[in-house]
Amino acid sequence: MRRILVCIAAWTSVHGVAVADDQAILQEQLEQDVLLRAMVDELDRSAADLKLEDLARPYFMEYALTDATAGSFAATLGSVTNRSITPYRRLRTTVRVGSYKLDNTNFRGGGFGGFAFSGSRGRGALIPLENDYHAIRQALWWAADREYKKVVETLAEKKAFMENKIIEDKPDDFSHEPPVVYFEPLNDMSIDAAGLENTAITLSRIFREFSDIKDSGVTVIGATGNQYLINTEGTRIRNTGSRYSISVYATVQADDGMELSDSVSVTVGEKAHLPSIEELAADCRTMAQGLVALKAAPRLEDYTGPVLFDASAAAGIVGRLLAFQFVGGQRDVGSRTRPDDLAKQLGKRILPRFINILDDPTLETFGDTPLLGNYRYDGQGVEAQAISLVEDGRLKRLLMSRNPSKEFSRSTGHGRGTWNPTATISSFIMTADPGEDDEALVQALLEACEDEDLEFGIRVASLGSVGGGGSGRSGGGRAPLAVYKVFPDGREELVRGAELARIDMKTFKRILAAGDTPHVLNLGRSVGQTVIVPALLFEELDLGAIDRDFDKPPILPAPVSRIPTPTD
Repeated sequence: MRRILVCIAAWTSVHGVAVADDQAILQEQLEQDVLLRAMVDELDRSAADLKLEDLARPYFMEYALTDATAGSFAATLGSVTNRSITPYRRLRTTVRVGSYKLDNTNFRGGGFGGFAFSGSRGRGALIPLENDYHAIRQALWWAADREYKKVVETLAEKKAFMENKIIEDKPDDFSHEPPVVYFEPLNDMSIDAAGLENTAITLSRIFREFSDIKDSGVTVIGATGNQYLINTEGTRIRNTGSRYSISVYATVQADDGMELSDSVSVTVGEKAHLPSIEELAADCRTMAQGLVALKAAPRLEDYTGPVLFDASAAAGIVGRLLAFQFVGGQRDVGSRTRPDDLAKQLGKRILPRFINILDDPTLETFGDTPLLGNYRYDGQGVEAQAISLVEDGRLKRLLMSRNPSKEFSRSTGHGRGTWNPTATISSFIMTADPGEDDEALVQALLEACEDEDLEFGIRVASLGSVGGGGSGRSGGGRAPLAVYKVFPDGREELVRGAELARIDMKTFKRILAAGDTPHVLNLGRSVGQTVIVPALLFEELDLGAIDRDFDKPPILPAPVSRIPTPTD
C-alpha cells in the first residue's frame, strides 16, 4: 500500500524544494477528497472567527472523523437471528480555550468538567453520508459552535475553582507535539456481507451436535473505512483500516444448576488474517466438548496456595487487571490521586526481577500473528513509539497521551480512543528472563505446594463465566473456567465452580516463575490492543467456591437433542 507522508516538523529552508512538493501532494489530496476538504476549510474558518465577545478564543481545535461501513451478522444453531449493514460518519470535535499551560480540560470541580463532546454523549455528532461539501460543512460548523460554548464556561469554572485552592507544581494541560501530514489511499469500504453471514451460520450450526449445550450463538462483525484527524496545529491525517471479529459463545448447566460459559473470540485487522472456517469449526467443537466435560466435573472447594495460569489464561488476567495501570497523566483539578497510582512507584521494583514489559505499537506481527495493537499515529496525531515500561522488575516509564504529568511532559504516542483519547496500551509484551518450559512450571508449582504442605496445586487452563442467573452472551472470561487439581504423581483432575479473590499489584510482585512461550491475545476493544504474556505461576491466590442459589435446569431435554445432526 502506497502511503504519502509529510513530517511538517522537519520542514526547513534547506528543504525548500521538498516543501513545495509536499504542499502539492497535500493540495492534491484536498482536491480528490471532498470530506477532507470540507473538514479543513471549516476548521480554518472556525479557528479564525469562532469567538464570543469578552471570552477566550480557541487556541486549539480538532476534528476526528470516522467514515466507515459496518456489517453485523448473528446466528444460532444454523439460523440467522440478526443482519445489518450500516454506513456511518461520526465526528469528534475538540475545542480548547486558554493556552497549552492552562485550558478547559483536566477539571472535575463542577459539572461534568473536562471534555464535552458534541452530539449524544459518547457517540459523537453524525455527519451526512453523501459527499455534499456544503452539507458536511454545515454539520461541522454546528458541532464546533456547540463545543465552543460549552468549553468557555468550563474554563471560567476552572479558574474560579483554582483561585480558592492551593495547587502546586501543576503541569501544563496540553503538550506541544509536532504536526504531521500523512495520507493512506482511500478505502472503498466494501464488505463481503454474504461471506460473513455464511461464517456465522456455519459455526453456529456446529452446536446442534451437542445436546448438552443450553445456549449458544455466533456473531460476526466486519467494519472498514477511513479515519480522519485534522487540527489547528497543521496535522492532516487520513488512515484506512478495517476490523473483523468472530465471537462464539456457549453455555451448559450442571445438574446442581451452575452455569458455565466459554467463548471463542477472534479479532483481526484484515479479513485475510481470519482463521479458516475449518480451524474455527475445530475450536468451536473443542470448546463445546470442554464445556460438556466441565458439566460433569466435581466442584472445587475453597483453596489458598500456588496457582499456575497457562499462557492464554495469564494473558486474560494481565490484560484485565494489570496492563491498564501503566498509563500516566495528571490528575484532574478537583480530584485526588489514587493511592495505588503507579506514578508513585517510578524507579521502584513492582514485579519479580525476571520480568520485563515493553509496549510497542510499531510491531506488526509477533511470530506469525498479526497484532491488533499496531498503528503509526495515535488518536492525537502523535507518532507511535516503543516504550520500555519494566526492566528487571523495576518500573521505568509510563504510557502518555498529550495530557502531561509532573513526571513526563510529552506524549509517547499512546493517546487513543474514539471519543476521548487517553493514554492506553497498544501491544503490551511481558517476557521472562529466564523463562521456564511447561514441565518446569508444573514442577515449580508442586514444589511450592510441598512447602505449604498442600495436597495438590491448581492449574488454570482457561477463563470464562462461572455461576448462574446470567446469559453466556456476557461471559467474557472473568473467572477461572477450566481448572485442574495437580497432584504430586502428575495426575490432574478437572474441577469447576471457582472464583478468584482480588488480585492487585502486590500479587503480581509475588509471581514465582513464568513461561518461555508467550500467548498473543488480540483484544476486540474500541481501539486495537494486544496483550502478549507467558504462563505465570503465582505464589499464592485465593480461589473461593461459588456459593449462591442457582436456577433449576430445564425440565424437558433440548429440542435439538431430538433431531438428526445435518451431515452436509
